[in-house]
Amino acid sequence: MSPIRGVPARIAIAVLAGLAVGGATSLGQAYLGGAPNALVNSASAWLVAPFLVGALMRTPRGALAAGLATCALQLVGYYVTAEARGYSAGGAIVLFWAGCALLGGPLFGLAGHRWRLRPQDIGATVLPAVFLAEGLWVYLIELGYLATAALWLAIGAALAATLARPAARWLAVTVPLALLGELLLSLVYRQAF
Repeated sequence: MSPIRGVPARIAIAVLAGLAVGGATSLGQAYLGGAPNALVNSASAWLVAPFLVGALMRTPRGALAAGLATCALQLVGYYVTAEARGYSAGGAIVLFWAGCALLGGPLFGLAGHRWRLRPQDIGATVLPAVFLAEGLWVYLIELGYLATAALWLAIGAALAATLARPAARWLAVTVPLALLGELLLSLVYRQAF
């Protein structure tokens, strides 16, 4: 994978990826049930786009900005599509997810960039770690959705075996950090909503 050349192309990929994933998420929520619903209803699934877009950026600063833009535009795409489908949302929930985008977008954009440059680096393990953590904490422990937990753990394991294999030792750091992140996210969400 090589970086995208040209500023307009880099901006376009972040904008298009963000809007497309956000819109597809809203539409997918209408049609996907059971375990596959997590593909359009989870934090870790939304962090794939900023990771991949960040991997396409030429500089760390570009990856941070692209990750943030991608995550923020996922929100725009989601809420515009939801509104077009007749579902309005606003207020605190939008602010909550905007805060998540503000933190997660740059982090995963930079992780993707680092993965492209150094596959043996910690960045390679960030995406598998978040799938494993969400599968364990949210779907298994909090919600008891066994099929979804199994799907998420399988995705996390597949990402670890492919994307992060050269950096597997870093999973001992990133999985506990991702679990802590999921715990904090759950606590804030429960307190606010």
